[in-house]
Amino acid sequence: MKLQFTLCLMLAVFCAFAQGNNPVERVSFGYKNTRLKNALSDLTKRYDLHFSYSSDQIDVRQRITASARALPLDEGLRALFRHTGIGYRFVGGHIILKPDPSNTRIEVPKKKKRKRQMPPPTDERLAGPEEPPMPVRDTVVVAEVALPPMPTVSRAQGAMFPIDETALRLRQLKYQADRMLDNHNNHSPVQVSLLPFVGTNGLRSDEVVNNASLNLLWGMNGGVEGAEIGGFLNSIRGHVKGFQAAGLGNVVEGNTTGSQVAGLFNLTLKTARGAQAAGLLNFAGNARAMQVAGLFNWSENDASRMQLAGFFNRVRNDAYALQLAGLANLNGGDANTQLSGLMNVARDVSGAQLSTLYNKAAEVKGMQVALINTSDTVSGVSIGLLNFVKKGYNKFDLYTGEGLHFNTQLKLGSHHFYNVFYAGARYPEGDGTYVWGFGYGFGTALRTGRKSELNLELMAIHLNESEPLTKKLNSMGQLRMSWNHWLGQHIGFFFGPTFNVFASQLLNPDTGKTGDTEAVPYTIIDTTTSEDTAIKGWVGVNAGFRF
Repeated sequence: MKLQFTLCLMLAVFCAFAQGNNPVERVSFGYKNTRLKNALSDLTKRYDLHFSYSSDQIDVRQRITASARALPLDEGLRALFRHTGIGYRFVGGHIILKPDPSNTRIEVPKKKKRKRQMPPPTDERLAGPEEPPMPVRDTVVVAEVALPPMPTVSRAQGAMFPIDETALRLRQLKYQADRMLDNHNNHSPVQVSLLPFVGTNGLRSDEVVNNASLNLLWGMNGGVEGAEIGGFLNSIRGHVKGFQAAGLGNVVEGNTTGSQVAGLFNLTLKTARGAQAAGLLNFAGNARAMQVAGLFNWSENDASRMQLAGFFNRVRNDAYALQLAGLANLNGGDANTQLSGLMNVARDVSGAQLSTLYNKAAEVKGMQVALINTSDTVSGVSIGLLNFVKKGYNKFDLYTGEGLHFNTQLKLGSHHFYNVFYAGARYPEGDGTYVWGFGYGFGTALRTGRKSELNLELMAIHLNESEPLTKKLNSMGQLRMSWNHWLGQHIGFFFGPTFNVFASQLLNPDTGKTGDTEAVPYTIIDTTTSEDTAIKGWVGVNAGFRF
């Protein structure tokens, strides 16, 4: 039941904050005697704002003079619509304009042409009583007046009783509290809330930026420039610069610059810079931060610095970061370094991909290490049991040697490192005995010319004598060096020496000797260990064709 409640609460948070203009986004503009319609069009293009209004009710042809410099969006709109008779409200992703009688326009009267009057008569007897001068029309000046400091009262002004001192002290405390919690300019030093819109910022809590914020259960604020602590949830419509901590989760619609710590999740819908740490998951539009999560980290666009997750890391685009995951790292774009317990996926890898099972990339400029590696091209190296490179070193050899007469091998990988899968057999003797072998190895190809290359290979081959599978030790180690010349586009001829060491605990029933086999043509090393293991060594040669 607790898990269902948590998931529902997370879904509600997503739905509640996935839309709407950011009321604390800062805007700058300057309009002088400009039609309101043109000003709204300019703001729409510059800040991606969406204004909705009825032309029958809103006069957008009126001319305005207004300016703002790096003001929050709400303050900028108030300056824009001042004395226009227009109000506004945020609804979803739109700014709805509506008539506002309280925001009455101030009509500037036009100067009337004064009629030329006849000069007064010179004869004082014909002049009437002197009239008072016409009053001059006052100019309306709108200005913000700062609240003066609270006046102090001293005893020199008269006798003060204890009750008067208490009353004065209460008045001073109320005055200081009102000034501290003043949020009329969308900024408050301190806020305390119980639930969204139930706190010191009231119904404007989603518009006000706070320096210090304390949410006992769940708080909704316009932004944080300092620190915020929440019992369960912290929800921010704007940006966070500083520190956030919540028992359940943090949700920020804008950018986060600083640190987010939560028991379950951190969600920053735009860019996260700094650090995110959560017991379950971290999400960011762009993760330019260190992300540490018990389950997974998710970046909707790019990621940098580091991602550490118990299960997996997911980046939709490029991840120029160190990614460590218990299960998998999944990137839709390029990657720097990926380390995981199971698999790594990326487009181009410039650093390394290290996993136990599987690595996949388009181009490997660094290194791949896993049981299975796949890629389109490799300019670095892919090391694994199986390396599939679409445009790599993929060859098939048919050749003969002094030990086993008929040999085939498949080479998969890149020039720097490729795997060799081997199978061969010896021409059967007349008595019905036969020898065949299978093996695995790896090698590297060094270009020596436009049509030639030198191959160095290390092989391990198990020999089976007169039976489908010999279960005792009966194996050969082989170091090979061969020079290949391409005769055409798809065929080449190669030959070169081999250095062989054979170890066997298989007893030959005909001779009664350990390790006595026709696959060893001669020996330059022939010894038997204390554990009845025969060790034989010789130098041979291979020659054949490569396709």
